[in-house]
Amino acid sequence: MLSASKMSVDEILKSLEEGIRQFMESDRYKSYLRAVSRFHNYSVNNITLITMQKPDATLVAGYTTWKNSFRRNVRKGEKGIRIIAPFPVKVEKEKDVTDSLGNVRKEKVTVTVPKFRAVSVFDVSQTEGEPLPNIDPGILTAEVEDYAGFIRALENVSPVPVRYEEIEGNARGYYDSGREIIAVQEEMSEAQTVKTLVHEIAHATLHRRGEEGAQRDPAAKEIEAESVAFTVCSSFGIDTSDYSFPYVSSWAGHTETGALRDSMERIRETSSALIDSIGKEYEQVRQQPVYDLAAEIQRLERDYPEIFGEHEEDEETQRIADSLSGGRILSLMFFMGEAKLSETDPRDQERIQDLMDRTRQYGRRLPERGREDLSR
Repeated sequence: MLSASKMSVDEILKSLEEGIRQFMESDRYKSYLRAVSRFHNYSVNNITLITMQKPDATLVAGYTTWKNSFRRNVRKGEKGIRIIAPFPVKVEKEKDVTDSLGNVRKEKVTVTVPKFRAVSVFDVSQTEGEPLPNIDPGILTAEVEDYAGFIRALENVSPVPVRYEEIEGNARGYYDSGREIIAVQEEMSEAQTVKTLVHEIAHATLHRRGEEGAQRDPAAKEIEAESVAFTVCSSFGIDTSDYSFPYVSSWAGHTETGALRDSMERIRETSSALIDSIGKEYEQVRQQPVYDLAAEIQRLERDYPEIFGEHEEDEETQRIADSLSGGRILSLMFFMGEAKLSETDPRDQERIQDLMDRTRQYGRRLPERGREDLSR
């Protein structure tokens, strides 16, 4: 069973703010900012043009800038992203000038006329060469105790349906406010899956279409969602700091922790509500039929000690329930099969087969990442 942290929400949020502050003072972050400062700040219209032509673009610059400033070359055959660039032109024109006597005469002056032209820029993914400084979050790799039970609790708490799929690009999850669904990248580690799901649940809670939070700018939305994910996961003993600190810092930009403070009350309220509802739902999940099933398997083990071995009866039901909710079912199925083979009484054979069928059915209801292959 997951063990809850002894830290309060306020203490967790304080540790988040301190962790981000330390990260933003690190040499890694300063090196990243120095590199980013050399990229051009594009207009809203050009950002729209870039997004239309290459939706996954992140860092964009011209051919010469990549070569001279970053020592990177555009790969052969890459198609440029067309944007509008200023192209000022100097022209001579006549201007009326009045002398000290009040006489007006014509005088030629040189003026700069703003004009624009289409130019090509390239995304970093279209280049190769020296690596750029980055603050990409580290991938979480830890296992989560009673992963299947906790995931089910999160899915039940989510305000919209959750599905697991192969997501194109670098995203690990998304909340689609139009279709009202959450998608999470499949085949990730347990900790990364839990963290990502809580992040998207925070989006669905705070930034749902029609709600006030839907109007907040993208940076504020990401800071809020990831801060809630860090707080909720920390409350249940899951450390996401290696991912959350760089992620929030990348969106906070030059504001240091100011952007985090602006959203602090929303983060605190949402985190507290989710921690409470997830905790209650998790307890409900743990009290569901899995414990009745575990108790029946425990009685079967007691009847066939020569197959299952000797166990402490007080601890055994909980151990079996943890195995069931964690998807570790094949060993239980194997021993029940051995018990059935050893039995000559048809009624006992039928009892064991029924228990095996129910165990298999229970396992198949678990999330795919939370169970073993039960096809055999």
